[in-house]
Amino acid sequence: MNPSNQIAVIFGGDWGEREVSICSARAVIDWLVEAKYDPIPVRWDECGWFICTTPDDLEELSGAELSDPIAVLQSLSRDNVDVVFNCLHGGAGEDGTLAAILTLFRMAHTGAGVAGGAVSACKITFRQRMRGIGLRVPTGAVVHQEVWGRHRRDVLAGVDREIHYPCIVKYPQGGSSEGVSDANDEKELIEEIDKIFEFSQLALVEKMIVGREISVPCLGGRQGVLPQILQPVEIVLPPGERIFSNELKYGDHKAICPAVLDPELWHELAREVRQMHLELQLGTASRTDLILDEENNPIYLETNTVPGMTKDSLLPFCASKTGINGPDLVRKMVDIAVHEHLVRHSGAASAS
Repeated sequence: MNPSNQIAVIFGGDWGEREVSICSARAVIDWLVEAKYDPIPVRWDECGWFICTTPDDLEELSGAELSDPIAVLQSLSRDNVDVVFNCLHGGAGEDGTLAAILTLFRMAHTGAGVAGGAVSACKITFRQRMRGIGLRVPTGAVVHQEVWGRHRRDVLAGVDREIHYPCIVKYPQGGSSEGVSDANDEKELIEEIDKIFEFSQLALVEKMIVGREISVPCLGGRQGVLPQILQPVEIVLPPGERIFSNELKYGDHKAICPAVLDPELWHELAREVRQMHLELQLGTASRTDLILDEENNPIYLETNTVPGMTKDSLLPFCASKTGINGPDLVRKMVDIAVHEHLVRHSGAASAS
């Protein structure tokens, strides 16, 4: 595949994670060039797609001619571009929509396939699948808008009895912390659920878990090769005392990598994350967020199939601590994407 070594990098989007998507694309393009690929930036805008003529300016507007996505993909296919690097965080980039479009054009792509994206992008289906394979998730309840309207008092009583306050209220389709809020009492819970029902028929209420926040990145496997677990990272509030050499500033938090974990616990976490990556069919790469409770039990919160790829994002950071630099990381992801594509269209068994 891809004899021209050209790779389309799709980024942007018309939803909340557009800016980080653009930042990820900048880093990915730089690394692809270092890895001897020829990247073609394709920006997803609200009214169409746009092929950027100047890769160093991914937000260029002058002379931009937006095209129908199908026309763009047809043009790329005619130019023998058959590999796509997906930098669309959240939305259609992670929920299986983009994967479905690219599958129709028989284009290899990073990220998960249609099924893996659809399952992992919804916090409700993710919970169901995790429980199905025997992994822990927070105690929670799915609230339907119609049930809320008819039986609000019963729902509130159930939350008070089974989940307790404070609790977490989540928009099921939100990426990472998007659409996630705290509710400290019944009044706040009602307010937060009503906010979600302005644009969704479902809301997820979960028990607030207190403990260590751990993130575990994973690269997909190939036939006969299991997915590769990268170094784990712990997200902590800055202690304000000293900064270690293995810490990375990450917003208002720090990311400590590798996380200090008991070897037996780390072995179990790696096994569970690898199992999750395989059974949920998470594709090229995943980054799974969990909390270790007071008894060191892992409670799984969510997984991302298009993790951030900026030079400060957790996946590249953890990869570097595993001995994989940026160019090698994107090369591995492209290789896995091509392998997944060939397996998908041959019907053979896959490791991821």
